[in-house]
Amino acid sequence: MAARLSVVVAHLESPRIDPNRSDGGTGDATDASLESGANGATNLEVVATSLDSDRKILSLTLRELVSAMTSGSLSAVRVLAAYRRRAETVTAATNSVACWVAEAEADAVEVDRRLRETGKAVGPLHGVPFSVKDHFAVRGYPVTMGVAALRQKAKLSSVDCAVVATLRSAGAICFCKTTMTEKGDTWGGGSPAFGDTLNPWNTLRTAGGSSCGEGALVGGGGSPFGVGSDVGGSVRVPSAFNGLCGLKPTAGRSTFSTDSGKTILNKAGDYGVLASAGPLTRSVTDLVDVCDVLWSSTRTRRTNPAVAPVPFNHSLLLSHRPLRIGWYIDEYTYPAPHPAVSRAMQQARDILTRAGHTLVPFQPSSHYGIHMADIRGVMVGLLSLGTAGVSAAAARKRAHSVKPTVGSATVTKMNPVQHHPDYTAMHSMPPLGTQSSAATLLPPSKMQDPHYAVAARDRLRDKFGAAWRHADLDVLVCPAFPFPACRVEEVHKLTWAIQTTQVYNFLDYPAGVVPVTTVTSTDTSQPYDPQTDDHGLGAAALESLIGSEGLPVAVQVVARPWEEELCLRVMGDIERGAKCGLDHASLQPIQRRTTNLGGHPQ
Repeated sequence: MAARLSVVVAHLESPRIDPNRSDGGTGDATDASLESGANGATNLEVVATSLDSDRKILSLTLRELVSAMTSGSLSAVRVLAAYRRRAETVTAATNSVACWVAEAEADAVEVDRRLRETGKAVGPLHGVPFSVKDHFAVRGYPVTMGVAALRQKAKLSSVDCAVVATLRSAGAICFCKTTMTEKGDTWGGGSPAFGDTLNPWNTLRTAGGSSCGEGALVGGGGSPFGVGSDVGGSVRVPSAFNGLCGLKPTAGRSTFSTDSGKTILNKAGDYGVLASAGPLTRSVTDLVDVCDVLWSSTRTRRTNPAVAPVPFNHSLLLSHRPLRIGWYIDEYTYPAPHPAVSRAMQQARDILTRAGHTLVPFQPSSHYGIHMADIRGVMVGLLSLGTAGVSAAAARKRAHSVKPTVGSATVTKMNPVQHHPDYTAMHSMPPLGTQSSAATLLPPSKMQDPHYAVAARDRLRDKFGAAWRHADLDVLVCPAFPFPACRVEEVHKLTWAIQTTQVYNFLDYPAGVVPVTTVTSTDTSQPYDPQTDDHGLGAAALESLIGSEGLPVAVQVVARPWEEELCLRVMGDIERGAKCGLDHASLQPIQRRTTNLGGHPQ
């Protein structure tokens, strides 16, 4: 206990909220730790008791937290203090917090005051602290996008983005911003702006990204919930790696815009594959509550009229109608799934069958001919549209000239700045002639025509929709990722595994992940064939098995556009049947850091 307390004290970067003061004031924890309490106990013992009480607070669901605060059993100040303490411990070990929001304490005091004076809750998330990915604008704090130059520039946002404003209006308290990968372009956990973010379940491993800070902080019990963004798996991968429930909604159900009215996209004018804002939580019930607030608010639509007016559909969530659920293990999963992933899929299928649903195999690639090679070819075309005056062939050649170098800075001819090795790998070509460099059927000359590229995207979406209708599916269940969290230094070799989640961004189908189990020694002792001729990727996939016991394993649930509630319903069925029982707040992650970007944590 003393060792944990020393970590908390050493990591203080701003005044500590004192939960014992009724006004929510702050005190100097370092000096106070040497004093004696009124009952003769040392402050160390008082704080130890406080941390024991913290654990009870950290174990509460969002509904339980709100109930405790609105009934007067807990104050918003006390809850914030507990989470701030835990967040300090988690970020000391994992490097997950980008900056603390100084106004959080005053916001908690105000929430308590309003309840005391009016007798009414501020909103459905009354007093609940939350964290948000660096990607989102928070008034008075910078958006760095994981880029060192933007962190140094530290340009402060003048307004909250619609997501933050909506949550605050519901009574929630934004208490920190979290780290993200470089430009949000990788599924690993590092950036030149913040370094590498590590996994609280094993700090030798990646937290996953690009919402890496959210995955690590919420996954370590340091935040009740967080909000990330997803354009290729950036909510789902860190959720899967950290034992969380996460959802990527249909793109038009959320916005990154602010009250200024400015439209914010991946890149200006880029409507090819849109990003989504999605929550990360420790339970499906918590996920439902956050989504209900975000989708039922009119604020987002006032901010961005392009957001569809689709409030949360409780009847769809609460329906008891048996569903027809498709499943696959191998179709878009690359490399072949780890034994623990295959076991999690079998477990999920068994749970859903026992719940009364009908499970049917669904093979969009091998049966319906919707191949990942075609999807990736169109994605290359869409990405090349953002390269002014550069053909797809030239863009490929440029990307192929960038080589990842683990443990050292990477300098490219076109952009002489330090990049994270994961970012460099993502912007490089995979080994030619291997399964990782699946051929494209699109001629480079047509890649310069935006109408052709978008039309090609739409035809593949149409084809997938037709296959879904032919199979008469309500929902689809498939692997969340081919393997559990891998070692930090192996991420760049496994870049192309991203297709496992990325396919549903391309198709714009809502997709969520829910933990089912953890890796066992039986899983790691089984033979495993990654089934790839990309030897570097295959070797890294095999390496991911070693020492992976105890890591969370999730499955992915996919629904038709605008039917997120069906997705959440099935996630809830799986969660109840799996009884995974992950205790995030009890984790005691070992404090580590990488000395070189993308290197082995020390």
